[in-house]
Amino acid sequence: MNRFYVLVGSNIEPQENVKKGLNLIKESSEIKLEAISSEHISTAVGMDGDDFLNLVLRCTSKLSFQDTVAFLKEIEGFCGRKRDPHNKFTPRTLDLDIIVWNDFEGFIDGYELPDPDINKYEYIQKPFAEIKL
Repeated sequence: MNRFYVLVGSNIEPQENVKKGLNLIKESSEIKLEAISSEHISTAVGMDGDDFLNLVLRCTSKLSFQDTVAFLKEIEGFCGRKRDPHNKFTPRTLDLDIIVWNDFEGFIDGYELPDPDINKYEYIQKPFAEIKL
């Protein structure tokens, strides 16, 4: 069983989109949601846009890392996420990023884990600290 943490973020209709994404995760048989941090509001970093609603989830799954990323991207898409391949710093309906995967340290499929932004930004640090084991 894999234990991982997911940073959730939204700055387009955030209350609606975060709720929708959480419900999809809760209803899924692929991921078990163990804990949810409180919600934190933060200024958009690296882009112009409305403030973000952020929180962190602690989850478990039998899925591989790659399958978990694909599943989370499906949920983002279902919530209206549109990716711009030329600009990753755009407003988002829903962003679901794995920030910790088990005790792994290093790179998997281009993702650095644990996510180095954990040590840089309060919008990750505060909610992560609330539910970190």
